[in-house]
Amino acid sequence: MAASKQREITYSVEHFYPKHPGHPLAPLTAEYHGYFKKQGIDHSHLHIAGDNDGSIDLLIEGKTDFSMDAHPAMLIEANSQGKDLHIIGSYRNGLAFSVAALPGALKGPQDLKGRRFATNRRLGAGERTMRLVFQKLGFDPDRDMDVVLIDNEGVREKVAAIKDGKSDFLFYHHNGPQGRVVRELIREGELEEVIDLSTIFPFYVVRSMATTGQMLRQRPDIVKGFIQGVMRAHGFLKDEDPLGSESVKILKRALNVDSLAGSGVENGIPKTWAVAAKNLVTSVEGVEVHIAELKARGKIDPSFSAERVVNNDLALEALSELGAA
Repeated sequence: MAASKQREITYSVEHFYPKHPGHPLAPLTAEYHGYFKKQGIDHSHLHIAGDNDGSIDLLIEGKTDFSMDAHPAMLIEANSQGKDLHIIGSYRNGLAFSVAALPGALKGPQDLKGRRFATNRRLGAGERTMRLVFQKLGFDPDRDMDVVLIDNEGVREKVAAIKDGKSDFLFYHHNGPQGRVVRELIREGELEEVIDLSTIFPFYVVRSMATTGQMLRQRPDIVKGFIQGVMRAHGFLKDEDPLGSESVKILKRALNVDSLAGSGVENGIPKTWAVAAKNLVTSVEGVEVHIAELKARGKIDPSFSAERVVNNDLALEALSELGAA
């Protein structure tokens, strides 16, 4: 058991600051406002995994109780190999991303074929997402997408790669710091949107909350309490902190700094980042997209089903209790 005491839990994120300041924000908010304590969790502890596989490895090794941002495809593949891991929630249901390129460079989605996509690591979340997009468009990502590695995956580095002729397109999240930067560049005429990916993937799980079967069997009340605390925190961030001032305070406290100047989130995480509690319940259809892709690549057995890895029971209970409250 990862935590040293029954009423304490440990959770991880792959990256935190400055790359993904929003990933641990909900549990940090739940700790800060006492939402976890109301659910019987005295303390929560954040662990930074540092890479794509790290948060999953920490669960397998029993060093953490939860992952906040594990990639669903990695969880599915690990589960298919006998690892006792389960998806218990998702805070990215629906592919709220768009593809952008230089004005006039790409006329539409079909022009993506054969084009170059910049990323800082192979088969990370970015490349995995674009592979699915290419498949959805009828392309073969192994043949029709050229991956260009760059040192940093920040949006300005991606834009620079396009302007320098090293890459042809980027994709960005609609909400958050990267979205703000790209939308401003689009308004200024430096980039243009090629396709809104949410139109082709209305159901899609980008990041998952995960835990172990041992936690589900031995500490279901703690698992439900964790989910409910995260749900309540998202509600606060979405409905009660419209200017993001509390999120700034919470992030500075977690990072032990006086200022977030220059981070892109110095004015807070936008309220559009947070989701309604019901949308933290995992979309089974969204997980099946990843399962189909893994089967096509021969990574998992053809008999594998979403029910094997997705456990929505406690999330639905948490949602019901939150609604009743």
